[in-house]
Amino acid sequence: MDCEQIVRWYFVGEKAEAFWILAAGVVSLVGAIVLWFVARESFARGLAMALLIMAGLGLSVGGTVYFRSDAQSQQLIEQQRTNPSQFAAEEGPRIQQVINSFAQYRIGYAVAVLLALFFVFVMGKPSQHGFAVGLLLLAALGLTIDFFAERRAQLYLQALQAAGVLPG
Repeated sequence: MDCEQIVRWYFVGEKAEAFWILAAGVVSLVGAIVLWFVARESFARGLAMALLIMAGLGLSVGGTVYFRSDAQSQQLIEQQRTNPSQFAAEEGPRIQQVINSFAQYRIGYAVAVLLALFFVFVMGKPSQHGFAVGLLLLAALGLTIDFFAERRAQLYLQALQAAGVLPG
C-alpha cells in the first residue's frame, strides 16, 4: 500500500468514527431534552445533565473531526507528494501524540467511573444516581470508541513506517 492509500484509509476510518460520535451527541441531546421536559423526575433530570455533557463532547469532538477529516487527509497527501521530509517530520510526531493521548482519555473515563460510584454510594440522591448512570454511559462509550481509534492510529503509524514514509 502506498502512502496515499494509507492516509486515505486512516482518515476514512476517522471520519466514520467521528460520524458515530456526532450521532451519539445528537442522540444524547435529544435524550436530555426528553428526560428534562417529559420525564421530569429527579433521576431523569440527573441523567439529562450527564447526557448534556455527552452531547457537548459528541457534537464538538465528533463534529470537529468529521468536518476536518477530508481537508486534513488531502493536505497530508499533498504534503507527502511535494515535501516528503516535512511530511515525515510533522506527521510522525502528530500521530504519536494522538496515540499517547489515549492514555489520558482513559484516565478521564476512570475519573468518570469513580465520580459515578461516589454519587451512588456517598451522595445517594435520585438525581445523583441518574447523573452517575450518565457518567457510566460516557465512560463506556468513550472507552469503546477510543479502543478502535487507538488501534487504527497505531496501524496507521505502522503502515507509514512499513511503507518507508516515516522512520521506524
